[in-house]
Amino acid sequence: MIVESFPVGPLGCICSIVADEAQKRAIVVDPGGDFDTIRAKLDARGLSVVTIVHTHTHIDHVGATAPLRELTGAAACIHEADRFLYEMLPVQAALVGCATPVKTDMEGSLKDGGALPFGNLEMGVLHTPGHTPGSVTFVVQDEAAASGGPTSGAATARSS
Repeated sequence: MIVESFPVGPLGCICSIVADEAQKRAIVVDPGGDFDTIRAKLDARGLSVVTIVHTHTHIDHVGATAPLRELTGAAACIHEADRFLYEMLPVQAALVGCATPVKTDMEGSLKDGGALPFGNLEMGVLHTPGHTPGSVTFVVQDEAAASGGPTSGAATARSS
């Protein structure tokens, strides 16, 4: 399993690429900006994005979602309880003094207990409201950890 996390966007949101190394299928978590950086990291590893997900929909977590979705054709997903925040991107932009990101279709398909497949792996979804009503945490367990292998086999993504 590949897990690469790095700051993006004007507020330094942590974006993560989580991928099945063998199948080259990836999920991008919180593409908050810097589309070219995200694309370069995906290209360098030869990864294909199957899903784009967001821990929540504050403006700094969604800035590169539209161009990434356009490039990959991957579904972009949020928890439905955060839909109102996504609809308020212009207000959020005014509050923090940045440009309003281009909007795209967002599926409200992230649900507590759900799973998102990528390659031979799955990313579990836990609804963890608090920071926002639709905040979620993602958990991935790879085969090595499940079988007691020597590698660190779990990845969790939760951003504020």
